[in-house]
Amino acid sequence: MSCCGKIVCLSCSKENELVIEKLNEENAEKSKPLIPDLCAFCREPDKPFGLTIARIEARCARGDTEALSTLGIFYSKDRGTLRKDDLKALDCWIRAVDLGSDEACNNIAACHFEGLGVSKNLEKEVFFRLIGAARGCIVARNGIGHVEYYEAGNHEIGIRHWKVAAEAGMQPSLDELKNIYNANGKLPGKEFISKEYLDKVYRVCHEAQEEVKSEAREKHCVLEGVLAKMKC
Repeated sequence: MSCCGKIVCLSCSKENELVIEKLNEENAEKSKPLIPDLCAFCREPDKPFGLTIARIEARCARGDTEALSTLGIFYSKDRGTLRKDDLKALDCWIRAVDLGSDEACNNIAACHFEGLGVSKNLEKEVFFRLIGAARGCIVARNGIGHVEYYEAGNHEIGIRHWKVAAEAGMQPSLDELKNIYNANGKLPGKEFISKEYLDKVYRVCHEAQEEVKSEAREKHCVLEGVLAKMKC
């Protein structure tokens, strides 16, 4: 959030919106003043987009990696009054990486993969995904698995990365392992995945997902048409 710098999940954000909407319906019936949109965490009233950007930029100046990552996403998506600018997005993410962000590493890797603001470069894509993975980003770890397995042909190394990500709850990585094992030799690497391990990693992956599972979050993911990245 631009006001307090807190990260609020989709579920909390949507529940907060629904509560305010319901209260405003009741206030309208009673001719009472309407409640403005409030931050789900600090209850600060929402601001126009321009002021939101100013707040985010102020937090960027203080070295807030989440603010830098968010501003980069705004520039990459043509958000609000900000025109799409891949170079500015990249600059935000580079600053965030220098300050220790794992998410920004994955964003920069995606730039090198898609050629956004930079030329396509597989080596640099892998480099930034490796940094992100080392900092704990399982999305980056899953991405390395794809590069090693499908692009470089290093099947054992790719499978190792998918194993690490799957054990942390990354469903796409688990799906890759299952596909290789069930392909009956049509996909290389089955010799690196035993039936016993597959049973174990499925259980571990599911347990990791259950730890962060929320009924409200699942409901809002469906309503928003969002495909959860980690879902059994």
